Amino acid sequence: MTQRIVSLGFLAAAVVVLAQAFAIQQGEGYQAVGPRAFPLLVGAGLAVVSVIGVVQAFRPGTRAPATAVDAGVPEDGGGEAAEKPHWPSVLLLIGSLAAYALLLVPAGYWQATTAFFVAVARVLGSRRLVRDVLVGLALALATYFLFDRLLGITLPPGLVRLAI
Repeated sequence: MTQRIVSLGFLAAAVVVLAQAFAIQQGEGYQAVGPRAFPLLVGAGLAVVSVIGVVQAFRPGTRAPATAVDAGVPEDGGGEAAEKPHWPSVLLLIGSLAAYALLLVPAGYWQATTAFFVAVARVLGSRRLVRDVLVGLALALATYFLFDRLLGITLPPGLVRLAI
């Protein structure tokens, strides 16, 4: 039942995002990419994924058993029961996201994004700091150049401004 509720919730969110995206006023004149483009892209992607989730949730015969006993898992803990969330990791991820939101403007987009990537990788179990920093930096710089330089969408430059 939870999968059905969540999938319908995401579908409703997709409808809201698309409705709000179509409500954005387009500017006068010619623009290759207007202000509606990215909200429409996000809304369409969310709608596609949501429809897939709804179809899977309401497909007959694919529901998961209600309890571990129904799944044939012994009550003594043997077998593979459904895992409970690891709350310290969940709280650390939420804290990392909050820190990212707070540091984005003062530290700068690519700096805060790199730090956020490293923090999330650590919480999720990675212990390769150099690799995480390099991958996070590469993704952050690629995204920065795509939006800031190619599309003209200004991102916070932060403490260290890029000369390129």
